[in-house]
Amino acid sequence: MDRRQVLATFGVGIGGLSGCLRLTGADSGATSTGEADASTDGQSTGTNDERAGSGTASAVTLAENWTGDWGIDFVWTDAGDIYFNDYNAAIKAQHGGGIEWANEATYEGFEDNLGDDAFGTDGEYATFGFTPDPEVNDTLGSHFHAYDVGSGEKLWAFGMPAGGKHNLAEGATIVDGIAVVAAGSSGSEREQEPLVVGLDAESGDALWQTDKSTLPTASINYVGNHDESVYVGMSSDGFQVLDPETGELTEVHESWSVTRGPEAALGQFHSDTFFAADWDGLRAYPVGDTGREWANTELDGDPSAGPVVDNSLAVTGTDAGSVYALDRSTGEVRWEASIDGTVGSIATSGLRVWVADRATGLTAYDRTDGTLLHRSTKPVNGADITVVDNVVLLGGDQVHAYTIREE
Repeated sequence: MDRRQVLATFGVGIGGLSGCLRLTGADSGATSTGEADASTDGQSTGTNDERAGSGTASAVTLAENWTGDWGIDFVWTDAGDIYFNDYNAAIKAQHGGGIEWANEATYEGFEDNLGDDAFGTDGEYATFGFTPDPEVNDTLGSHFHAYDVGSGEKLWAFGMPAGGKHNLAEGATIVDGIAVVAAGSSGSEREQEPLVVGLDAESGDALWQTDKSTLPTASINYVGNHDESVYVGMSSDGFQVLDPETGELTEVHESWSVTRGPEAALGQFHSDTFFAADWDGLRAYPVGDTGREWANTELDGDPSAGPVVDNSLAVTGTDAGSVYALDRSTGEVRWEASIDGTVGSIATSGLRVWVADRATGLTAYDRTDGTLLHRSTKPVNGADITVVDNVVLLGGDQVHAYTIREE
């Protein structure tokens, strides 16, 4: 039983491909308010491979570049570096050079730990969150580990309280030298005791904690940062904005909503906008003067992957197998495609949109019009994927890097 099956059995949310494609125009069910175009401000754009250019993308084949002994639960990219987690391990890799370092994630001797969608880096330190395997022990608290980005040296580990209320690592981010980590449980919403802790990113010393006395009684669905503030998205009562230095509540966005897919947070900051999926569709919430605001509630199925946002697209997928490429500025559907089975993971590049299902299916579409460019069976095994330069990285049981070659 793999990680996603374990957590699904525990009560945490957790096919081949078809070439069905439908181009859509302005009548897409989207509503928007227009502002001037926003450029990226140093955040990840999701456009990582096949340097963006003009013209139509061509069909591609994949050639294996390298493999590693670890599998992927979740994967992140930062400034071209690749980070991913596996059972009891944190790993850094380079797209063309293989594994750079790997280190264990044991905590106080417990060695059965599942990688979570909880990661933050500032380019110097990287923090990963792990959930103790509930089939082995369902009362231990989740724990977070920090590593030196350059050497992979493990710097510290921090454990949340035991007792079953904080056994899920719900998110992590690093702001101004402070690692902010969050925990919850797999219980119902009314049973939640959300906990957010601020730690010195270098030493791991606890600086503050914000708990149920300040936060709503709800699940934590998202943790991230924007403009030197920490944003904590809850399953109800909107977003709680915290001061990273003190943990004090500075603002509440009650109208904001974000959900989690199969363990993963379905939200992303891009420039001055937060893009989020909820059970009604996909929405854009403005944060700054150039932020966008729109809603598209005409999606087929519940969101299961994304949104992956870059300078022009916001791409999301659903449990009905639908893939939607929305205009980042307006929320209008540029094109729609479908696969057999639930959309599991999405990555965008300068020329293509890559989509994986929850089994072994991988496909690529032309990002401009949705033309099907690639379809193959690869060992995704329900895990995350990413694309950096001309390499696709995937593999739930063993990581595989494939070079993208135009036909």
